[in-house]
Amino acid sequence: MDSLSELQNYQEIVRIAAIAEWQREHPGETAPSDLRDSIRFTIDHIDEGSADVFLVLEQHDAYVQQQTVAQDAADAVIAAAFSEADIPTLSSLSPEQDDEFRKAVAQLGSTLVPEQSLEIYPDEPSAPPVSITIETRLSAIDRLARIEDFLLPPSTDVKKSSLETVTSSLVGRVTALDADEKTFKMVLADGHEIHGWYRTDTDLLEDFRDVVNSSAKGPLTRVTGDLQYKNGDIFRFWDTQGVERIQFDETTWGARLAEFAALTPGWDNGTALQISSVALEGAQMLMRAVDGAGIDRPGVFPTDEGGVLIEWADVSGIRSIEVLADGSFETFETLADQHGGLHSATRDLTIAVAFLKVDTA
Repeated sequence: MDSLSELQNYQEIVRIAAIAEWQREHPGETAPSDLRDSIRFTIDHIDEGSADVFLVLEQHDAYVQQQTVAQDAADAVIAAAFSEADIPTLSSLSPEQDDEFRKAVAQLGSTLVPEQSLEIYPDEPSAPPVSITIETRLSAIDRLARIEDFLLPPSTDVKKSSLETVTSSLVGRVTALDADEKTFKMVLADGHEIHGWYRTDTDLLEDFRDVVNSSAKGPLTRVTGDLQYKNGDIFRFWDTQGVERIQFDETTWGARLAEFAALTPGWDNGTALQISSVALEGAQMLMRAVDGAGIDRPGVFPTDEGGVLIEWADVSGIRSIEVLADGSFETFETLADQHGGLHSATRDLTIAVAFLKVDTA
């Protein structure tokens, strides 16, 4: 029965490749509605007393070429994903189809338990098989994040897509969750929607359930994991390691801190870091102290080192507290007629709050 599930995974891979091949041959056209269903594998026979399943592809006269090319293409990607070879890709796939294709390849071997293996013979039965185990599958999932071009039209100069994976985080609102597929959708502050997987940590399901809602009502949430950029733009989470609800007071400066939380790396069009969660929390506690003490409201700014700067500046001088990315505090004070200023550093919130309450008149 597990074999049938794996055969369905393989069939899905070939189906996606067939649609891509048809669209490569018919640019700008929608694939026929019956093309997908034409890709069907049936079990030719199973040798008595063995676990060997022999498949044949039901030939559909109208799509023989697409079926043949698609199976060859799918087999090439599978063989590369579970070896040390460079992994090809289907250049005609849309981003959505590309996601489907990678997910389908990554699902091969999903039914395996320790000490089990799945062997696929893409060539002749006498040729070495593609061996899939729990260990090789994890490696393949990682390698599938670095795919190169495949099925390129002859003599066509196509720019290869650049896919970069970094450990990072984004802040937005989680709007959809699929517990079976271990996927989620997230809307960022600018309205951009991305999706991702949380395949390596099932405990994250409850964390996601606590925050999933509509983009209008859901809580701000920081998702951390292996974030992929495609051609320099945020693409998706290839895997997720953390889900953290972010809450700010319903004040003007609380809304300002929420804006800082949503900043992505390079928000200054340079090398600026994301604003850290501990820096945001430290800034929130300081601003609560400002309101509680009746101190004039300061300017609040993000720093390119991942912190928050709280500053009072007028003709008499400058006073500031910078909450660093690690949650520590640096204070600075100078008068208009001074050439220098006084600096101090502390990790103690009470000392930072005491600095705030010094008479600023």
